[in-house]
Amino acid sequence: MGRVILVQAASFSFTKEPKSQDALHGRSAMLRCEVNDPQGVIYSWKHNGETVTNSERRFLEGGNLKFTAIDRTLDSGNFQCFASKNSTGEEYHTGEASFNIKWLESGMVSLKSPESEAEIQSSSQVVLRCNIDGHPRPTNRWHKDETPLSEKSYKINNKDRTLTLPNASPDDNGVYYCCAKNAAGHVCSNDNFTLNIIDKSFPQPVVKPEDLVVMKNEEALFHCQFTAEPPPTVEWYHDNELVANKSRIFILSNGSLFITQVKPRNTGLYKCVAQGPRGPPVSLEASLRIAEIEDMMPIYSRVFPADSLERVTCRVPHGHPEPEVWWEHAGQRVPAEGRVYQDGLNLIFSPTRGEDSGTYTCFAQNKAGQRKQELTVTVATKPEWIQKPADSQLEEGRAGYLHCHTRGTPEPEVTWYRNMQPISDVRFKLFPNGTLRINNVEVYDGHLYSCESKTEAGKLNGQARVYVLERLKFTPTPQAYQCLELNKEGHLQCSAKGRQTPTVRWIRTDGSDLPVWVEQKGGTLHFSTVTRADAGNYTCLASNSQQGEIRAVVQLTVAVYVVFKLKPENTTVYQGHTAVLHCQATGDPPPFIQWKKKDKFLEADKSRFQKMANGSLVIHDVSMEDTGSYTCIAGNSCNIAHTSAELYVVAKVQTWKLFDIPNCFSAPYKMIQTIGLSVGAAVAYIIIVLGLMFSANDKSGFPGCEMFAKLSHANLARLLGICREVEPHYMILEYTDMGDLKQYLRVSKSKDEKVKVQPLSTKQKVSVCLQVARGMEHLSNQRFVHKDLASRNCLISSKRQIKVSALGLSKDVYNSEYYHYHQSWIPLRWLPSEAVFEDDFSTKTDVWSFGVLMWEVFSFGELPYAELTDDKVLEALQEGKLKLSPPQGCPSRVFKLMVRCWAASPKDRLSFSDICAALNDLPSESKV
Repeated sequence: MGRVILVQAASFSFTKEPKSQDALHGRSAMLRCEVNDPQGVIYSWKHNGETVTNSERRFLEGGNLKFTAIDRTLDSGNFQCFASKNSTGEEYHTGEASFNIKWLESGMVSLKSPESEAEIQSSSQVVLRCNIDGHPRPTNRWHKDETPLSEKSYKINNKDRTLTLPNASPDDNGVYYCCAKNAAGHVCSNDNFTLNIIDKSFPQPVVKPEDLVVMKNEEALFHCQFTAEPPPTVEWYHDNELVANKSRIFILSNGSLFITQVKPRNTGLYKCVAQGPRGPPVSLEASLRIAEIEDMMPIYSRVFPADSLERVTCRVPHGHPEPEVWWEHAGQRVPAEGRVYQDGLNLIFSPTRGEDSGTYTCFAQNKAGQRKQELTVTVATKPEWIQKPADSQLEEGRAGYLHCHTRGTPEPEVTWYRNMQPISDVRFKLFPNGTLRINNVEVYDGHLYSCESKTEAGKLNGQARVYVLERLKFTPTPQAYQCLELNKEGHLQCSAKGRQTPTVRWIRTDGSDLPVWVEQKGGTLHFSTVTRADAGNYTCLASNSQQGEIRAVVQLTVAVYVVFKLKPENTTVYQGHTAVLHCQATGDPPPFIQWKKKDKFLEADKSRFQKMANGSLVIHDVSMEDTGSYTCIAGNSCNIAHTSAELYVVAKVQTWKLFDIPNCFSAPYKMIQTIGLSVGAAVAYIIIVLGLMFSANDKSGFPGCEMFAKLSHANLARLLGICREVEPHYMILEYTDMGDLKQYLRVSKSKDEKVKVQPLSTKQKVSVCLQVARGMEHLSNQRFVHKDLASRNCLISSKRQIKVSALGLSKDVYNSEYYHYHQSWIPLRWLPSEAVFEDDFSTKTDVWSFGVLMWEVFSFGELPYAELTDDKVLEALQEGKLKLSPPQGCPSRVFKLMVRCWAASPKDRLSFSDICAALNDLPSESKV
């Protein structure tokens, strides 16, 4: 199109002018317009002679006219750009430009001939028209039931966009649609045409069967009717299997299927199939199910805060037909609107109030029956005080009470804290009303306690400080039997604590005055020089004005400590010769001397070993196996001393068996002399000489005598007799062929094949512990306390029968396992703090020792806390930091049982009956 300029100036011209162009309907486009000098120029556009106004779809951008979406109707025609200068008022314009708009619009498939669907007859002509239009003219394609139609098989007129079926028949039945495309895109018809020519010979449904849900043993009737000329044949199928008349199933003359008593096997899918002389078979389906309803899922009680929006959903039980669900409260249906209402399956409180508390029932019902579930709703209130906690003074050793009483809905939950930490001590018991009872109040219970009472609506907090009124007690109780060295400086210690600082003093038990050379100060009785006259009984008295007086009696023995006057020397002898190791010691009472090689005491009655009256050791016909360290041990009632020397045997190495583990005396003891032996099965009796340890007038010289004389149990060593007529005194005690348990555990771990015994399995270790526990249970039930329970004081037979013994004789054999504390030798590593520091022995101290014994069994006789010195063990015990690690291979359940035996408070430790039950409950397999 040519350009026409009305006014032309040499200095003004268009640099860009609009040009006619192709555009797509609905797409963006732009007509450009620019001048060489745009300063002071105002642009405008005209469309078909009308000024263009800006809109969201069409607007000026500089001099250009921009279209966000071309419209084939609104944007058809000519556009022209105008530019005018403000300074001169001159106006210029470009030539006209237009859009060649391409578009494509979907349409329906319509019936062109005949005029209506009712006029369509079989074998008549049917003409369909595709009403899709566009620019440029689109090309069409016809489809029937998703299948493209070709011009070879059908009469298609692309110009008129028609499809002609010259002789339509039921075979042409289907859904017809058309698709078209051009430069604007591709679309298909938006409303298709369904051709349905009825052939009277084709079966047509008249009555269709419906899905049925019936009760078991009820009747079921499926109706099914077709029409056709001639009438079609009708057959029934059940899960694709042809149905025939049976005793309970009948096909009626009208084609209906009747089942008299419906059973589960009759359920499933039924098909009614009709077949005419022409065309495919026509199938109609229906299902048969037995009515059922399952139990409902439980609805748990709910607690809601007041003034809140809450929702509870009722879960519909599975059932056929689908159950109807509704909520009821107080016998009335919950309405569909209001503050408390039902919305579908939900019970809604909008909002909750105190009167909403109560029982709500969800019902589900269908033909098979009714189910229901109850819901208890509680609208919570904040707790209120009845009795707040108050500061209290509690007496040590008695029960104490702290109160935290509140009320609320639901019943408030009360929790107590000590120093802001939850209380886990088993001595504390919380009652339902919020009261906290402290059983057996201890000094360290003096703390700040707080309680929290809460419901879902809120909580209360209260505090109380506990002051413990300490009882008057010794710390610790002085040892009942103590020994001081003659002509040396000595002390007797006594200390006590109480609610008021007590006065501590010593007196002679018989009432006589203390000698002038004996001084007491602050509970310490100081002997500047110990004399024979100082021996006797002393009483420590502790008293204050509030709590009265307590006493502790100490029997003091004066002795001369053991001193070696001749020590053995390192000796070298030839094989087959006689070796002599000298050892002499003095003391009062005179010391008894015994020899030990490595960890075994030598048996003087053997022909090759002979202990002389003066204490020297003679070894006849020495062999290479006699090489080693020999220890001379000398002891009396007050102390023990030892010294060692090496024996070297020079000769050719020979094969020689030193000892056999089943030997009755593979682990003899110092202070033990075998006088006679009677062997029967796996049990022996050993006669023990105690005369060197105690005087004839000292009835307490046989520790454990009374206890073992009165007890009879399969797991306790039997005391058979005592001879006190002459010194030394003799005791006949049951013994076993494998010796003490500790020695057995050590040997079983040894790598020496000559002495190694079959190690204990985990199951056998548990059995060993159980036997010890049974023996201790019997002992504790008779109100005896052992005080030195350890593997060294237990015997084991070749049949692995365990017997607990308690003669205290192993203090010399295993002297390294005892510690001299407060003038007494104590098994430090096996005792709890109250036994060591307060001299407080009970069955619960034996339980602690039993836990250590279990640890020994599972660690093959290792020394507890072997990495610590005795002083470090004492320090750790005092600080409450003493802990044993789990032995290798020890089952976790067994170690947990040990830990419970080591509870800091005696009250928290198990009883031996509990221990027996726990060990009995362990699995029987070897791995436990």
